Amino acid sequence: MIGEYKLRIIFFVGLILLCGISSSGQNLNSFSKSFISPPANAKPRVYWFWLFNRLNKQSITRDLEEFKAKGISGVNIICTGGYGGTEAMLGVKYQGRNWWELFRHAVKEAKRNNIELGFNLSAGGWTMEGPWVSQDNAMKKVVQTELKVSGPKKVTNKIPTPVIVDNYYHDICVQAFRIQSSTKQIEPNTVIDVTDKMKAGGQFEWDVPEGEWVILRTGYTLTGHPWSKWWAYPTAPQADTFEGGEGYEIDYLSKASLEDHFNHLGKPLIEAARKAGGKINYFWSDSWECGKLTWTQDFPNQFNKFRGYDLMPWLPVLAGYTVVDSTISTRFLDDFNRTIQDCIAANYYGHFAELCHKYGIKAGNEGGGPNDIPPQDALKNLGRSDIPAGEFWVNGHYNAPGGYNQDRKLRLNLKQTSTAAHIYGKQEAMAESFTQQEADRTHWSLGPSDLKPYANDAFCEGINRIMLHQATSQPPADGKPGYEFCAGQHFTPNITWWQQSPAFFTYLSRCQYMLQQGKFVGDVCFYLGERTPTLAPPKYLVASLGSGYDCDYTNAEVLLTRMSVKNGHIVLPDGMSYRILVLQNCTSPSAEISKQVGDYQQLPVSPIPSKAMSVEVIQKIRELVLNGATVLGPPPEMSAELKNYTTNDHIVRQIAAEIWGDLDGQIRTERHFGKGRVIWGKTPREILLADGVKPDFTYTDQAAQPDKFDYIHRTNGETEIYFVINRTNQKQTSEFTFRVSGKQPEIWNAVSGEMRDAKAFSQEGGSTTLPLELDPFGSYFIIFRKPVPVNTAGQSKLNFPKFKLLNELSGSWKVAFDPVWGGPEEVEFPKLVNWTDRSEEGIKYYSGKAVYRKSFDLSRETNEILKAGNKSSRLLLDLGNVKNVAAVRLNGRNLGILWCAPWKVDITDYVKQSSNRLEVDVINLWANRVIGDLRLPKEKRFTKTHERFRFDMIQQNTPLLDAGLLGPVNFLISSLD
Repeated sequence: MIGEYKLRIIFFVGLILLCGISSSGQNLNSFSKSFISPPANAKPRVYWFWLFNRLNKQSITRDLEEFKAKGISGVNIICTGGYGGTEAMLGVKYQGRNWWELFRHAVKEAKRNNIELGFNLSAGGWTMEGPWVSQDNAMKKVVQTELKVSGPKKVTNKIPTPVIVDNYYHDICVQAFRIQSSTKQIEPNTVIDVTDKMKAGGQFEWDVPEGEWVILRTGYTLTGHPWSKWWAYPTAPQADTFEGGEGYEIDYLSKASLEDHFNHLGKPLIEAARKAGGKINYFWSDSWECGKLTWTQDFPNQFNKFRGYDLMPWLPVLAGYTVVDSTISTRFLDDFNRTIQDCIAANYYGHFAELCHKYGIKAGNEGGGPNDIPPQDALKNLGRSDIPAGEFWVNGHYNAPGGYNQDRKLRLNLKQTSTAAHIYGKQEAMAESFTQQEADRTHWSLGPSDLKPYANDAFCEGINRIMLHQATSQPPADGKPGYEFCAGQHFTPNITWWQQSPAFFTYLSRCQYMLQQGKFVGDVCFYLGERTPTLAPPKYLVASLGSGYDCDYTNAEVLLTRMSVKNGHIVLPDGMSYRILVLQNCTSPSAEISKQVGDYQQLPVSPIPSKAMSVEVIQKIRELVLNGATVLGPPPEMSAELKNYTTNDHIVRQIAAEIWGDLDGQIRTERHFGKGRVIWGKTPREILLADGVKPDFTYTDQAAQPDKFDYIHRTNGETEIYFVINRTNQKQTSEFTFRVSGKQPEIWNAVSGEMRDAKAFSQEGGSTTLPLELDPFGSYFIIFRKPVPVNTAGQSKLNFPKFKLLNELSGSWKVAFDPVWGGPEEVEFPKLVNWTDRSEEGIKYYSGKAVYRKSFDLSRETNEILKAGNKSSRLLLDLGNVKNVAAVRLNGRNLGILWCAPWKVDITDYVKQSSNRLEVDVINLWANRVIGDLRLPKEKRFTKTHERFRFDMIQQNTPLLDAGLLGPVNFLISSLD
């Protein structure tokens, strides 16, 4: 441990000296200190999979000690399956005596290691399910059948039974209504309840009045979502035997169902943790992947509570009939879906938080999808969480143009999650991170430099806490790389670069610490309206807002209960502030947002009711504008709800006329009302520019290449924090302008921990411009906190050193591999080459660490430069390219871990004129050895893992991954002169 600690300190100090620029010299305050060494609440968490509950005390202790040592501050236990191929993966019986003993051991070890402990409240997956969930407490849906009859006459017929799932079915009612051949339109007061006319077995007897009638039988059954088998690979012997994985998912519309599940699983866990002398910090509810449910036993009461009228006469609409007319029927369907949405938010997510808080536990969830979205308000769901979370995948990485998949739709619900955190006053916005399950290669195939651009994107979408996906607790006797879940990156002590992982985790932690400070800065808030589902899109370039501005989204609840106006800005109680509120019925932005939501959720894009708004919302809009808000959007023309729609339509139109006045055909205009104004026919960008509000972030050629860089801005008191990223795999240089003046810009590097004042900058018109150089997928924090006179300019033209190539470190290298993993003890490389290009199978298919050794003397030119004593000149060793991680030692001194570009290290203070001893540990990934072992007899294989993983790789002709020190290795001299 001491050696590793020293290594990390030397690494940080060495890289601070990199480029020959010292830090600004000020005493480190708590802000700066926490950037260098982030606190626990800024460090990553990890999904800790108890895969088939195959673990032991040794694996638990090892994992928690290693997580602590490497910079992971929390674990979230998920007991699940996940295919195991044909291997028998079964562990201890779920919730058996041995399982509870292991759980108590985990609690004790988490406390001893000061590791935050969470538990996903599921028996065998990630949704709320378990063997104790009865059919009455499971997810349900409405099912209907009908019988058409003519009268007058007595009818004795059997009404067909609706669809039945798992032999579970209950009738709700039987209704009769007359249909007109010309319209088929139905008046709700003519729908007759004839439930008492149906006998056992569906036999129906009724004296039918004159006319054509429909006898509608409405009931409910189970949704049939096959969760208990979903996670098991079809050929796995444990698919039917994993104890704990069987069972239904709970009825998410029912408080009683959740309480029963909590009593069966949550309370025993709480008590077991107490007896073990520790605690569970939070319970977790993972992503919604359980389809759509449309009924619960007391749904009519829930409907009446939320909507204020009787549901029953409108049930024919669910069968496709038109009640009153198509507009009114659509209003009912919207109300029906909104009730499902409200039940999910209140009876599931809200009540889950209540139950957790009752026992002093936090509630965390991925409350907005990402799959099988039912009618739900994702922002409201996340707002009821102490730890709101989304998720992002890295699928599509391979062969993606530009070195990584830039498609933000695969980032799923990150902007949605951060928006929820912003508008509901949550400081933390978390994301399940780096999930992967690609067809061509999945496991152990991405290194930290591959993951970095995805993390950077997530941070720019507002995520400020990573939940690593994932680490499986494995008995050491299972070997390496081990038996794993079917998706993810496998952040376990078994990965090849685990000993070097603190460098990567520290980068994440520093970014997370900075992005947890203060409040997000966005100029515009888009109101998403009242039609379900209420979802916010991923971050993308909103054409009407344009580049350089950022935004949030809001739902009706926050609009109604948390928004007010101060000094012309729309503000929230927790300090968030926006200049413009854009209504969902503002045609252009709404169309953009609707399409983006539809695209990324793979939902049919239904037209947003551009002219509808509830009475409560338009009353709130009036209040905001009267008090000084700027609201963008045309007026509504009708109410959004069915209840009292005639009266409410009139009220909405009346208030709209009061706010917007007589439009008289005006297409593009604005109107002052009270202290504020309403504007329509313009874009938010046009309004901001007309108001003198410059873009918050601009750079050279931004209009031509709006996706080359990205940013996020947070403000913390008098400190402005910008995070700037390069989204390309090429080094980029540009002039960047930030909407801040009167403060000294500082450049903070989250990779190295370096903090320094920018020497080259200018200030004009309320903005600061400075040149930045960003390495491939590089990033910087640009900090403004120290006052300087307005329009101050820097004293230099450069913020980054110039590099001069001195010479290449050419010639042969001695390379030592580990024979335990099939490599030669030592071999000479005449030149640097990719391991996969070597003829020796022990190198071609090698995975793990190899040590490159070389002795060298400095050239005469280099010696002369160093003897000159120019303090601004530094000598650097540039490794060129490394696959995938390197640790550098020179003359016995540890110079640090390199895991991403630039692959450079400062050697000025440790190099000698002659007889230098250079050692470079190079670590690649497991994929090559796993692939290579399939070519060997089982008894001669080096790795232990699923045969299915190997088979998939071979079947898909997965190519080997580049490996080794690829070079070229060069000496560089840097200078600011």
